[in-house]
Amino acid sequence: MKTLLIVFIKAAVAGKVKTRLAKSIGTDGAVWIYQKLLDHTASVSKNSKIATAVFENIQSQKNKEIFSHAVYFQLQQGKDLGEKMSSAFDWAFEKGYEKVILLGSDLGSLNEKIVLEAETALIENEYVIGPTYDGGYYLIGMKRPSPHLFKEIPWSTEKVLEQTLKTVTPSAFYFLELANDIDEFKDLKAESELFTKYQKQFS
Repeated sequence: MKTLLIVFIKAAVAGKVKTRLAKSIGTDGAVWIYQKLLDHTASVSKNSKIATAVFENIQSQKNKEIFSHAVYFQLQQGKDLGEKMSSAFDWAFEKGYEKVILLGSDLGSLNEKIVLEAETALIENEYVIGPTYDGGYYLIGMKRPSPHLFKEIPWSTEKVLEQTLKTVTPSAFYFLELANDIDEFKDLKAESELFTKYQKQFS
């Protein structure tokens, strides 16, 4: 079965990325952290050897260099995150992919094992999801368009995962390991390796 990995990213522009984190460490620090997360996510997607499509908020030459292995670059389409993700899945299925996995770029602990586990999970499961400690998810995958998963979801709240699971029978989901995405300072501190690098960079 043909698999596509979709990565949602933003251009690393001060004041536009990691805005909650920036309240604690400043915009320069937030951009630096986001850049490190982009580099890490690109490395994981490359090492997974799954065809990758990068969906950007705006076109960025720098992002094309970071994700030089990607097969496709597309602009995100939609009024909110739900519409953008649903549109990306529709695009992938129209391209003929049979298993589609979407992830963001906020996970310092992401590795190719997680991505490959998600791909394998879709052989026998309708959906796969990677929950986060803050009530959201860092990865979602499926085998057919499912726009209902993205409608009337309170994005950027602790209710995202809970509401998403209500859209289908919970048993339809395969759950990946619980993980910490980096949105606020406490999340950064929980990622000891990245936090240490940040302290060295800005000390």
